[in-house]
Amino acid sequence: MKFCIALVAFCFAAMVSVKADGENAEVEQAKEMLRGLASECKTKEGATDDDVERFVNDKMPESRTQKCLAGCMQEQFGISNGKAFQEDGFIEIAKMLMKGDESKIELAREIAADCKDVTNEDRCELALDIMTCLKNSAEKHGIELKH
Repeated sequence: MKFCIALVAFCFAAMVSVKADGENAEVEQAKEMLRGLASECKTKEGATDDDVERFVNDKMPESRTQKCLAGCMQEQFGISNGKAFQEDGFIEIAKMLMKGDESKIELAREIAADCKDVTNEDRCELALDIMTCLKNSAEKHGIELKH
């Protein structure tokens, strides 16, 4: 369970990065854990180490393989079902990450609501659509992103 929470925290932070002091060590730890957890998706999608690094470092996917890797990871953690964004899954991730900070959880709800209608029959393109929507919504809500 601990590894899921750390990964989920990283995934949410990667999508809506909020800068705060003292998070660098936590982010690096989560990135290392994410590399390990990505191995199943890496194999399934035929991704390279470079593809995994792009995902871990919050780079928008460019190649089909990178999109499919992102899709696989989103599916593993309940952000996507392969056909649509999963609003409830995203909110659950936010709750774990935000540890009861209601203002941040409410912001995550607003971001999730903005993206609730994101669908795509192509699970790999869906991953990019979700990432784009989350990025745009976060920016709309005044959250500075790393990109």
